[in-house]
Amino acid sequence: MQTSIGGMMSEVLVRGAMGRVAKPAPCHIFPSADGAFFLAVSNDHQFAELCALAGHQQWTQDPRFASQRARYRHKDELSALLRRHTVEHRTDEWVAALSWVGVPCVALAPREADGCG
Repeated sequence: MQTSIGGMMSEVLVRGAMGRVAKPAPCHIFPSADGAFFLAVSNDHQFAELCALAGHQQWTQDPRFASQRARYRHKDELSALLRRHTVEHRTDEWVAALSWVGVPCVALAPREADGCG
């Protein structure tokens, strides 16, 4: 079940003005202190919540990350920054906190988490 949820989440698309489509970013598997989890941020509000949880609200003002399209263009940089912080807490802590603020996420089974770093 966890694999299918992660797969579905990775296919999420966000409709913009006039039918344009932007892919979610960050949308990736992230390592935690004890495993890994998948998250898919599909709007500015979710990104602001993620930044607050990571302790980096200033990322919302960074031109590279200020919009969904900008985040997608700089997704590798953003994922690298996030990875530095996601390892500070356990998977269950991240999933509980992200779910509480409305950021789509799912814990991954150990086999699925291999190579996520």
